[in-house]
Order: sequence, then structure tokens, then C-alpha cells
Amino acid sequence: MLLQVATTEGTTGFRSLAVPAQVLIAILPLVAVIMLAVLLFFTLMWEYRKKKLLIEKGQEHQTPLRYEKLFLLGIVAFFIGAGLIVFFALYSGISSALLGGIIPAMAGLGIILFYWVRKT
Repeated sequence: MLLQVATTEGTTGFRSLAVPAQVLIAILPLVAVIMLAVLLFFTLMWEYRKKKLLIEKGQEHQTPLRYEKLFLLGIVAFFIGAGLIVFFALYSGISSALLGGIIPAMAGLGIILFYWVRKT
């Protein structure tokens, strides 16, 4: 594997990777959460400006389907988390590194559950 360095005998998993690779793997969940927050911010800002412009023009504005957007956000967060779980499980086995994927996956499931409860 390209990211591995020569180490002592019997070392496998996350600790056997080069230090820069460990840093990249550790930063990946943080970057994913920050990108999701930035995307959410700009989406909300765009909706606000669109609604404000329609009100200024005197046109009737339609209320956005917020719960459907929330459901989409939950699905995206769940699959990002599931992908991270698989990625970390392959590289480091069952370890605390899996929290990098479990946290967004459970957040996504929570959002999907909220959508489902709210819809019924």
C-alpha cells in the first residue's frame, strides 16, 4: 500500500500508516461536517434572499418543503457516516476511529426519525 511505511513486525491497522495519512484520515470527518454546515448555511441564505425578493415584488411566495429538505439532509448525513464507518473499519479495524463515521450516521438516522415522526 502506498500510504504504509516500514514498521516493526506485526503492526497493522491505523498505526501502521504514515503520519500524514493518519492526519488525513482523522481530519476527513471534520471536513465533511464543515462542508455540510457551509452548504446548509448557503442554502438557507439563498432561500431567505429568494423569499425577500418575492415579497418585495409583491408576488406570492410558496413555503418551501422544509421537512423534505430535512429528510434529504438526514439521508446524506447517514450515507456519509456509513461510508466513513466502512472506510475506517477497513483501515483500522474495530477501534475508536469508527466514531468518525458513527457520529454522522447516527445524526442522519436521528434526522430521518424526526422526519418520520413529524410526518405521521
